[in-house]
Amino acid sequence: MGSKYFKDQKLAMEVFVETFRRLPQDPEAEKALDDLMMLAGFNYTQDGPDLYFYVDTRGGAYEVAQGKPEDKPDVEMINSLDIAHQAWSNKLNPMMAMATGKLKAKGSTSKLLKLAPLLKGISKIYNQVLEEKGLGEIKL
Repeated sequence: MGSKYFKDQKLAMEVFVETFRRLPQDPEAEKALDDLMMLAGFNYTQDGPDLYFYVDTRGGAYEVAQGKPEDKPDVEMINSLDIAHQAWSNKLNPMMAMATGKLKAKGSTSKLLKLAPLLKGISKIYNQVLEEKGLGEIKL
């Protein structure tokens, strides 16, 4: 299955990982991140075998890396690159997407809900990273 937004899967992962690496620089996101204390996995492997990254905020740390983490994620989001693009662009209602099956999640739903306040900050950074990577034309 291919993405209608991303022609290069490697570049898509670079955008996602860089977006989350910058997230603590956003003042609103920084506050929300302090409360997360979780390992979140983002699984887009239905579009390609290497399309997985994680964010680890446990123990006061903040780590973002491509690939699967050693530990089992507290919550794992499973969807396509295109659904991820819509979500990180803040153009997708996560609860509606879950109800319709566009977005699947495994693990703690209470921890999943803690991610919702981050969407506004993520979308701002995400759009900046898209521009920097020469992908401004796919901004939603």
